[in-house]
Amino acid sequence: MRIYMYLLIPLLCAVVSSCGTTSSMTPDALHDTSDKRGTVADKLSAALSDAEKTLASGLRTVEQRQAYAAQVGRVTALWLSLTKDQKAVLHVDETYRLETRIPAKLKFDELIPADSIKSRRLKERLTREGVGAAFVAHWKFTAARKAAEPFMSEAGYLVPVTATLDFSKASGGRRRATFSIHDPRESRTVLLAGRQQPLAADFTAYGEHLLGMKNVQMKGIKALLHSSEYMDKLGLLAFESPDKNRIPLVLVHGLMSRPATWENVINQFGADPEIQRHYQIYVFRYPSGVPVIFSSEKLREHLGTLQSILAREGAGMRGRNMVLIGHSMGGLVSKAQVQDSGDRIWVNILGDTPAALGLSKEEHEALRRYLEFDPNPNISRIIFAATPHRGSSMADGRLARIGRSLVKLPGQTFGSTFEVLESLASRDAYLSELLKRGMPTSVDNLSPGSPYVRIANSLPFRPGVRLHSIIGNKEGRPLTDPECSDGVVPYSSSHLDNVESELIVRSGHGVHEKPEAVEEMRRILRLHLKGLGLY
Repeated sequence: MRIYMYLLIPLLCAVVSSCGTTSSMTPDALHDTSDKRGTVADKLSAALSDAEKTLASGLRTVEQRQAYAAQVGRVTALWLSLTKDQKAVLHVDETYRLETRIPAKLKFDELIPADSIKSRRLKERLTREGVGAAFVAHWKFTAARKAAEPFMSEAGYLVPVTATLDFSKASGGRRRATFSIHDPRESRTVLLAGRQQPLAADFTAYGEHLLGMKNVQMKGIKALLHSSEYMDKLGLLAFESPDKNRIPLVLVHGLMSRPATWENVINQFGADPEIQRHYQIYVFRYPSGVPVIFSSEKLREHLGTLQSILAREGAGMRGRNMVLIGHSMGGLVSKAQVQDSGDRIWVNILGDTPAALGLSKEEHEALRRYLEFDPNPNISRIIFAATPHRGSSMADGRLARIGRSLVKLPGQTFGSTFEVLESLASRDAYLSELLKRGMPTSVDNLSPGSPYVRIANSLPFRPGVRLHSIIGNKEGRPLTDPECSDGVVPYSSSHLDNVESELIVRSGHGVHEKPEAVEEMRRILRLHLKGLGLY
């Protein structure tokens, strides 16, 4: 009975998450309307003076560094309350000339103090001891920004940053105060008062803040059962603008899941400076009730958009060597990105070749993008975690049949393509019978006897693509034991011949979150960098 819990859970319960809000340093939040500008400027002058004295006293001890960080935070709040032009030079009384140094690619509306964001969801708080005040730079979502930034989620962009203040002489009798914002993923040290210092960082705060934003959450269970209601959530999403200097690392969730399944994996990647520096993480979010061929096509489309952007910006080899990691059904969605379909899917899904089906040009085009595809030449490595390459008998069980009956997947989900299928069905008995049973769902696709499972295992991979498997073995059985399984997917289904590596972990189906699995992913990602001459 336990092997059915994976489908029983969504039929019996719903997962509800709640997080508190955090304070942020914005003009609206901090500016006391009873204050005159001069009063705030006086406070800024005093704060700069205190920060300079704190820096002059030294940054050798933890207490000194904490005092300095507090003063930097104080100055940051006052600076944001006085100006909306982040590059403007501020003359603060007759004492200071405040200049800013902000990375050109960094965009933000607010700086959220990292220490105001509490640890609630992530298993470990990953920080780096050093000098400066850690923040989350938040560039908020708007429709106009989304139009220009196709991979922006409802959360906007969230980036870990660290602020510092340094002082020197300036003309006119003033002191120069240089306020700098650093990307701690790229910079590990900073020059302050003539000395090189380790740069402080908080790599977890931005993830905690993101997970607390209810408007970005997609319920994995509801998105399985009512996929058509969540189609607007589908997309390839990033935490910041595409970076031509980083390799895209795309994480794909599975059935009854959502991007939050990767939360601790992403957080742990933050502990590896090479991964931070060389990879940019994207997540593919999709309602998991839709057929695998539909989700695969949408990922193919979004990766094509990403590749076009990176090529236009001159990404070079980094843009041509993407890495995908797929968990469970997400591995099937990922696998379809590097396979050559030929006309095999036409034959196995619709019963014949396009020519034999007598398709018009319009009908052929409407169906071709789902049923016919070439391998993506810009994906050079895939890691499969608990992927049911040969399906799971769980999908044929009684509870699975109940779950399948509850998945709401109206034809409108597929737009004009469904209309084409209906038209074809009127003149083809095979298709007519297929549509009478309803559109196949993702649960149908996971049956060992499904046409999709059979054909997906016969499609050739692109030559040269590197494949890796991470597989759970819940009870530690011998791999030759037919009952060897992660509790959902048997080893015989997760195993792929001719992969570059295969790691077996004592784990259930959530193997991708296990420390051994995360370390294996890190090993593979570093191996990928080494192969490109970047490590």
